[in-house]
Amino acid sequence: MKMHQWIKSLLVAGTCTAILAGCGNAAQSTETSSNSGSSAASAASAITIKHDMGQTELKAPAKNVVALEWSFADDLLALGMTPVGIADDNKPEAMNKLAGKSIEYMPMGERETPDLEKIAGAAPDLIIADTDRHSKIKQQLDQIAPTIVLNSRKGSYKDSLKDFEVIAKAVGKEDEAKQRLQQHDQIMADLKKQADTLKEKRVLIGVARKDGFNAHTTASYAGAVLQDLGFENVVKGTSADPYPDTNLETITSLDPDILFIATDDSEAITNEWKKLPVWNNLKAVKNNQVYLVDRDIWTRFRGITPAEKIGQNAIDLVTGKVQSK
Repeated sequence: MKMHQWIKSLLVAGTCTAILAGCGNAAQSTETSSNSGSSAASAASAITIKHDMGQTELKAPAKNVVALEWSFADDLLALGMTPVGIADDNKPEAMNKLAGKSIEYMPMGERETPDLEKIAGAAPDLIIADTDRHSKIKQQLDQIAPTIVLNSRKGSYKDSLKDFEVIAKAVGKEDEAKQRLQQHDQIMADLKKQADTLKEKRVLIGVARKDGFNAHTTASYAGAVLQDLGFENVVKGTSADPYPDTNLETITSLDPDILFIATDDSEAITNEWKKLPVWNNLKAVKNNQVYLVDRDIWTRFRGITPAEKIGQNAIDLVTGKVQSK
């Protein structure tokens, strides 16, 4: 090959190499830019949720949620979402009552001892756990999916409203939550007006079982709901002990105008109390102001909707619009 031809070939080869290198750099630059854009978009959709055990980062609003307390299931339903799984205590009929219709979900076992294998099988992108029941298994739950811990079981009515807003943020439904809370405030205001017309408002709420009676104090969910509507809950309480064991002697000393008793036990202790003169001397008994109420609605659900149902049920019972169960 002549010298000038060799030089020409070398120049052509160098030019091609430069072009290829430039293309490679451009491609790398484009890829880096694309990845950077994706990371920025991901960061923009990420959510930080503060809860009772710190804070949890979600990459995006949750879509498949497991609720380990009934109140959390109620809150999701109020936001237009059905949980993928619920710790329902093996009571699907209670969940249908909660929703007001038949719903499909995967049962997660007992609220006290949820089934971790079933939770994992539901493939959630968020687990909502209860402070009192589930704090000890938080680390195990985190290994399945991001977990937030909220105070349902020992929480008050106001706690439940705060929980509702936290859950709404976690699932990207803050606008819906704002509208639902406005509706809730109006419903409760209307119920308060009805309660204002009642003459007797000193109430005692309790759960009757075969082996005892637990009063629901001013610090309990149902107790705080009625207190907020203008009733006077005669049993004061604290968040440390919102459901104290209460005997007939204590109830006699408090002598409420109205007794709301939640029970699903056919052998409840109150059946024995009814045979005693001291029970029959209670003001509420003498004035026919003792009402049996639905234990699920009054003491187990504890979401945003049950507050409205408790208030309406209480007023309807006292005014005679409906009969005791």
